[in-house]
Amino acid sequence: MALQFGILARLTWWEYSWDIMEPVTYFVGYGTAIACYAYFVLTRQEYLFPDVRNRQYLLFLYRFFGKKRFDVERYNELKNAIAAKKDQLRCLHDALQLNLTAPRKLDDQ
Repeated sequence: MALQFGILARLTWWEYSWDIMEPVTYFVGYGTAIACYAYFVLTRQEYLFPDVRNRQYLLFLYRFFGKKRFDVERYNELKNAIAAKKDQLRCLHDALQLNLTAPRKLDDQ
């Protein structure tokens, strides 16, 4: 959007006049709105820069891994298993820090 604004500002105030650029800015703005709506219809995501960047990165990554015959599903399974084990270790560590040990059984006296 900033690049679009900069180009249109340059064309409006230095190269051409507003009379020439007014319809151009209208169609450029309208075209941008149509493109963003089309993106939303196709992906069911808002057109926000971090979301678009992450989506494009993942598409590139999966395409690249497909060419190299890298098993992404197995990799994701292993990453999820590692995350689960780290979570279990963190719970154990927290319990040890709080001195939460199993209660002792009282012997018959």
